[in-house]
Amino acid sequence: MSKKSFLKIFISIAFVLAAAFGLWQHGLDPYAGQGPREKGLTELPESNGSLENYYQRSQELTPQNSPATASFLAVGDIMLSRSVAGAIRKSADNELPFRDMADILKSVNFSFGNLESPLSPGSGIVGGHSLAFAAPADYAQGLVDFNFKILNLANNHALDQGISGLDYTMQYLDRNGIRHVGTGDNLKEAWQPAAVDANGIKICFAGASYASVNDNGKTANNYVARIENLSSLKSEISSLKSSCDFVVATMHAGTEYTRQPSEAQINFARAAIDDGADLVIGGHPHWVQTVEKYRGKYIFYSLGNFIFDQEWSRDTKEGLALKITLSKSGAPAAGPQNQNGNQAAPGTTLQGPRIAAKLDAIELIPVIIENYSTPRPATADETKSILKKIGQTNAIIKP
Repeated sequence: MSKKSFLKIFISIAFVLAAAFGLWQHGLDPYAGQGPREKGLTELPESNGSLENYYQRSQELTPQNSPATASFLAVGDIMLSRSVAGAIRKSADNELPFRDMADILKSVNFSFGNLESPLSPGSGIVGGHSLAFAAPADYAQGLVDFNFKILNLANNHALDQGISGLDYTMQYLDRNGIRHVGTGDNLKEAWQPAAVDANGIKICFAGASYASVNDNGKTANNYVARIENLSSLKSEISSLKSSCDFVVATMHAGTEYTRQPSEAQINFARAAIDDGADLVIGGHPHWVQTVEKYRGKYIFYSLGNFIFDQEWSRDTKEGLALKITLSKSGAPAAGPQNQNGNQAAPGTTLQGPRIAAKLDAIELIPVIIENYSTPRPATADETKSILKKIGQTNAIIKP
């Protein structure tokens, strides 16, 4: 039990004992026979005698905590190799791809995206048309400085530089305080979710890909979580519901350069929501794809590109960012314990059942990629055009 929790319980016990002592002296009370309203007191709720219940009853005597709010940005595919790396090198600015989105990136508690290029301690791959990516680690500094706190690594380029390249990428992110999902030293680690705490709201992520290497999904391995493994998806999301306030499932899947999701995307996304996910976010097709509301929850099948070098078509230069705003009433739900100092029942706290975070709004922020590297917010006309392609007329979604 933390010192803070112990102090709260100690104060609550002292309060209860003081009230009990006052009642014992009822016969000496000059206000005997008068109710608590006449005496200017607050009536003490009844308790079943347990320490946990005493604490809960005492909390009812004080005003509830005001709702906590948090926001995060979700973006599409981030590729820091090839022509993106060339633009960075030419500018001598390692953070070039993030500059034009700085205000939006700094307006949220943290950002999330799909990192589609392994990092390299060397020079990486600059220029050319290679389909095997590697980005100089120095060029990932923008991820750190612009508050990316979690990345999906499960994609068809995860092993472009072999196992050693994947290991280096995960270690770099770990050293810089960026969590990651979708890959690991084994499949158990690859399916391991990760959480980010924002203003007391615990937001958890789990990720998977249609492919383990860049062979259209033909070859599986023990390092990349796969979207067809729905039993692992169910197990991980089910385990998160008792400890997380909001659960995001992310997938790297679909047919490139298409507007509609594939059957595999639909199966994964709907299964994730059936299993308890609150939101599904996808990438890989390089186009922004349609949005679905399924069982009251939203599925964004593809956010398209965010930082990429595909300037050969309008659709591949377009992307979509999501500004997601959450709120949560009551006390933080982290670290539930019972009166014996043991873990409380799943989904409960000392204050009772866990209170999930509420989705307040999703702001759709279309982007346009320029200079083979750098996204910027779309203009009003560009925004209208991009949203029309995915059947959206309003840039704000309120459940």
